[in-house]
Amino acid sequence: MNYRICKEQPKEWDGEHYFTCEHSLNSRSKIYFLMHCNILKKMPDGRLKIKVFGYRWSHPNGEKIRYVDNLRVVKASEYT
Repeated sequence: MNYRICKEQPKEWDGEHYFTCEHSLNSRSKIYFLMHCNILKKMPDGRLKIKVFGYRWSHPNGEKIRYVDNLRVVKASEYT
């Protein structure tokens, strides 16, 4: 599976993890992409609290806090 990713790296990104995402265009087409993220905390139920940078694969501006399943966060070294 090919993942898209923004070529610019956010200044606050620690360089260790990506957040895996998919954008559905219709019932048959999907775009898979990676977003830069930092892990802030591991929750008691196994989810992760992360800070995600940017907007999809287009630019690294902005950030949001998300609570996500730990399977959706991967090591950056797997994709370099």
